[in-house]
Amino acid sequence: MESQQGSMTPEEIDVFARGLHHLASVDGIDPREAELIGEFLRESGAEITLDDLKASSFSKFEAVQVLDKTYLRRIFLKTAIALVHRDGHTSLAERRALAELADVFGLSNLEFVELETEALGAGLA
Repeated sequence: MESQQGSMTPEEIDVFARGLHHLASVDGIDPREAELIGEFLRESGAEITLDDLKASSFSKFEAVQVLDKTYLRRIFLKTAIALVHRDGHTSLAERRALAELADVFGLSNLEFVELETEALGAGLA
């Protein structure tokens, strides 16, 4: 994962991290998922920690407002796709949560499949 330093605001980093934690929590956080979230927190220069995220909440509607640029939404979804594939198993609950985010972000099914193909093809998962 490339460093996000300087390209994301603290609010964007916060929502991004809470969203990843929420998705990882859908079926129980695997250590490999926690590792990816921790990597994002370190590389983004986040002031929050993985422990802080455990006590936080996530709203897909807040994510739409904060991640208001198409490229941020695409980066978030690619990272989220990599996250849920990280443990070698994508549950139905995780797929539903990703689909809900894609819908809220205004992505078509085709666009989502393309993002998933890009994320998996780039070896992000």
